[in-house]
Amino acid sequence: MNGERMSALEGDPRTWAESELSPVEARKWGAYSTPSAATRFMARWVLQAAPRRVLEPSMGSGEFLIALRERQAAAAPIPEVWGIELNPTAFRSVLRRGLIGAEQAIPADFLRVKPFPVEAVIGNPPYVRLRHIPDTQASLARRIASETLGEPMDPSGSLWMPFVLHATRFLSAGGRLALVLPYEMTHVRYGLPLWRYLGRHFGSLNVLRVHERVFPGILQDVVILLASRFGERATHVLFETFRTASDLDTGARWSQATIRPVDILKGHRPFIAALLPKTLPMLLDGAVSAATVPIQDLATFNIGYVAGDKHFFHPTPADVKRFRLPPASLVPTLTSGRRVARSGLWTSTIGPGDRGMLFLPVQRGSALTQGETRYVRHGRLLGIHHRYKCQVRDPWYVVPGVRRPDLIAPVFAHAPLLFVNDAALAVSNSFLAGHVHGTAPAMVAGAWYTSLTPLQAELNVHALGGGVLVLVPREMSRIRVAHPRFSTTDHLTRTHQLLVGGDVEAAYRSGDRPILQDAMGLTKGDVDVIEEGVEALRFWRVARGRPRLGLDEDVPEDEPGIEFRHHPVQEGAER
Repeated sequence: MNGERMSALEGDPRTWAESELSPVEARKWGAYSTPSAATRFMARWVLQAAPRRVLEPSMGSGEFLIALRERQAAAAPIPEVWGIELNPTAFRSVLRRGLIGAEQAIPADFLRVKPFPVEAVIGNPPYVRLRHIPDTQASLARRIASETLGEPMDPSGSLWMPFVLHATRFLSAGGRLALVLPYEMTHVRYGLPLWRYLGRHFGSLNVLRVHERVFPGILQDVVILLASRFGERATHVLFETFRTASDLDTGARWSQATIRPVDILKGHRPFIAALLPKTLPMLLDGAVSAATVPIQDLATFNIGYVAGDKHFFHPTPADVKRFRLPPASLVPTLTSGRRVARSGLWTSTIGPGDRGMLFLPVQRGSALTQGETRYVRHGRLLGIHHRYKCQVRDPWYVVPGVRRPDLIAPVFAHAPLLFVNDAALAVSNSFLAGHVHGTAPAMVAGAWYTSLTPLQAELNVHALGGGVLVLVPREMSRIRVAHPRFSTTDHLTRTHQLLVGGDVEAAYRSGDRPILQDAMGLTKGDVDVIEEGVEALRFWRVARGRPRLGLDEDVPEDEPGIEFRHHPVQEGAER
């Protein structure tokens, strides 16, 4: 076995440095322990097939090795367990604790290990974006993925995907995989080729989702992929949900649905739709579809401007006074989603203290006022001109793409809010900027505030691991809203009052009677089913114990600046 072990490595084994695996390093390595309830369930499933050899390709702290050892006593024959680990501290730890024999332990990057035959693979791959690892490793990961898939891998992807694909190279005919994967695998665009591959190479595919956070220490939603009968083709994917990780052991399933691979490949997000009340999809495809329009038919949404350095380009009143910046070079702007809290439906009600100023010199050829010149010189002394965004500008101190949209929507929110920009403010990349097509902006906003919009957001908009929705232009454009002609002045007034009071849920419900029922012709029962769908999807998105939604949520902002050139589902969002 030792000869096989050494021949499995491509090139020489790396030199292992002495180090401790701190929380920061754990994030760097993508190393997170898997709770015992999940590992016990997965180990039992793997050993049910009586494999002769099992591989754990990322041993970490050895949770899966412990679970396999507990189950091995009941297995016949007792399988040989092999393990691979890149981190030196974790590798030494599992050996020191006797969790695996030294002859079956490989200290290496799994992607550099040449495949050898096993009947099962179990584990928890690293969740690290390819752009966050060294170029040589990222290139290797993309090469392995592309060779296995037969097509190029999207470079915006994450390391878990090449990891899964490389694991299949080890499987013997009829083998199986049991892997903990990020929830984004069920919908992210770069993962679609993986689903095509899985459907063509496994006779049985099962995805399990647990409401209880499987990784208590991190904001990362996960699923468990069980793939078996390697070498066959799957006709469907079985999707099962559970309330807690312990329910996996007891078999206390909460729900079950059969999903067609074609619906996954078409980007329909069927794993979300499977959580809806049974009568809701037909309602959405029928009466709702007939009386609604995609918001992209009413307005075009883009991300707000990217300043490059939010402090320099948004001078304080003291800066304005100190450098004597002229009013003409200061554009009123919004830079934080929290600034719109309790301001109501219109930006004109946002107080001056919650607005900012964008430094944007008036273009006069090369001429700047004395105040502008002093401020630009100050920026150079701070090194602002060396910032990435500023380096590619000419001149570096002029922020491009600054427009004053008709509608604005905070990028980060626990509810998809929309405001009428009647104050003609500019907005930073903490917001989406909407430009309306021939319709009064207020009428579009009125059509937005019904219970249908939160449902559409749950169906179309991705969320961060902590449950915060992240609005990006492409996903925003797919949201269907009631036709603006159904909006009324009374509804707008009531919505404004409720938003001022911070009651977002009531603001959405305020449009149910006048718009969904009276104008669109839906019944009270139809509206109840829509609201039930919102609650069902929100239950899976938002962590337990969160209070009802409001306008004062403390959500992420644009510290370094967020861009959507590749539509991030950063991190855990669709790119």
